[in-house]
Amino acid sequence: MRARRDRDLRGTDKNVVSEEKDARRSITRLFDLLCAGAIFLLAIAASMFMFIPKTYTGRVWIFGTDLALLFAAMLNLLRIQNESTRGVRMFCITANFAMTAFFVALMASIGLSRTLWYAPIPAVAGLLLLETLFSIKKNA
Repeated sequence: MRARRDRDLRGTDKNVVSEEKDARRSITRLFDLLCAGAIFLLAIAASMFMFIPKTYTGRVWIFGTDLALLFAAMLNLLRIQNESTRGVRMFCITANFAMTAFFVALMASIGLSRTLWYAPIPAVAGLLLLETLFSIKKNA
């Protein structure tokens, strides 16, 4: 169906996606990229500058957590670059959900006072929760 003259029902610009939706999508994508980048940088910083005594026997587990966080961040960055790949999106949802559950369990096990004393733990948990929501959300 066409309207009068040479315009169709979408309007004068004839774009399938309006500029308002395109601007909102680019802001959302930028925020998604910032969250994934922050997780990536926090994981690298935590693994490089581990201030844990050399005599602590659980040091390898903390380093393993940092590596798992790094791989989850890399999956999120890969998902942002390849929006149409369905398998990457499903792996991101799984990795983000698993790491969010791990950080929630960590916060519950160490208690509120120690969680608030070490601020990166709730910050990373919040970033992972946001990345989980970005991964679940369909491209609008």
